[in-house]
Amino acid sequence: MCNAVSRYIGGVYIDRCFPEQNSTNKPLTPVSAANQKKAIELLSKYLFAPNAFDADAQIFPYLQAQRRGYNFFGNTEDFKIENSVLALQMNVVAYILYPVTTARINNTSLYGNTYSIADVMNDLTKAMFDADKNGSVNLYRQNLQTEYVKGAANIANSTVGYDNATKAAAINTLKKIKTLLATAVSPNEQTKAHRIQLNFLIDKALAIK
Repeated sequence: MCNAVSRYIGGVYIDRCFPEQNSTNKPLTPVSAANQKKAIELLSKYLFAPNAFDADAQIFPYLQAQRRGYNFFGNTEDFKIENSVLALQMNVVAYILYPVTTARINNTSLYGNTYSIADVMNDLTKAMFDADKNGSVNLYRQNLQTEYVKGAANIANSTVGYDNATKAAAINTLKKIKTLLATAVSPNEQTKAHRIQLNFLIDKALAIK
């Protein structure tokens, strides 16, 4: 579901009718800003939110591979929950921040798209940081926030693949996150350590500029 929803962000409706079919649609029509923002809202609720995977927690102690007595030697037997969740989240984030997607977002701004890449990254940042900025950051969100900051840093310092508008949005995003972290409350040692790491990654990325 989340993969399908993510395709609305920077999406384009294509009408492949032949001229003689007299279609009333334009060949290329950007997805409306309202629908793109709604897609971000759905992803925020069902994929990025601190409680997005709470309902699954009850089954985690039972995620054991079937015992056959010979096929698990050399590997740990516990299920790697955080890796599985992060893979789901980053599959979507990687698509949205993929150079082809960001270029499409910028190109469609020339013929009707009013949801800029800066808007997209601003809403992604809110979805990933606002809910727990005044409290503990759980493991899901620590991983998500860290990988998002790394992604923005990679865009900001990329020499190929990303256009100037996307790089500008990435730099702006890093500075906004740094400002947010400056006033965030860290109620436990792990959250504090996580935010120190984020500041380290951001400072390193911006110093290269």
